[in-house]
Amino acid sequence: MNPPSSPLADVIRARRTVKSFTGQPIARPALEALLELARWAPTHRLSEPWRFYCLEQPAIAALARYLVAEPQIAQVPDPAKGAAKLAKLLERLPGAGAIIQVTWVRADETAIDLEDHAAAAAAVQNLLLAATAAGFASYWSTTAALVHPLTLRWCGADPAREGALGAIWLGMAAGAPPTVPARRPLADRLTYVSAVDRP
Repeated sequence: MNPPSSPLADVIRARRTVKSFTGQPIARPALEALLELARWAPTHRLSEPWRFYCLEQPAIAALARYLVAEPQIAQVPDPAKGAAKLAKLLERLPGAGAIIQVTWVRADETAIDLEDHAAAAAAVQNLLLAATAAGFASYWSTTAALVHPLTLRWCGADPAREGALGAIWLGMAAGAPPTVPARRPLADRLTYVSAVDRP
């Protein structure tokens, strides 16, 4: 059977991770339009646990200065590699049109916390697909320096109450889009459960 074709299916297949951007800024109304769609993710108990901390380009530049000035961040994920990873991050940051730090409000009960984590991840997927549909490139990053509690606090989050989903980089892609990665056949990941086979 041929995969279904529709505008939504085309956007889902077109989304790619892009790590090189032109530096063109993204206007605030465009960012808010993307986040408006992100917040329509499914959320158990209607908790809407996601939180968005949006860094426009002046804030990205200020964040870069903070990362350089904060010695603890240069030590992650380990002292031997932290400085090199931070240098690479600092080289990339000016290219981003915007960066959105996404967190979820932690719940005391493990089952609810897992549900809320999943809901926030669904909001991220909405955001990535909305960005693709709008012509923006995106990158879901969990780079240690960006999800560090000190960085989250600098962005306005409360690491004592919020967990980090990651930093969503947005912008215009520099260069050709990445090649389409191979995906395993659906049959390798699909099991039909037949009532006939069950007692």
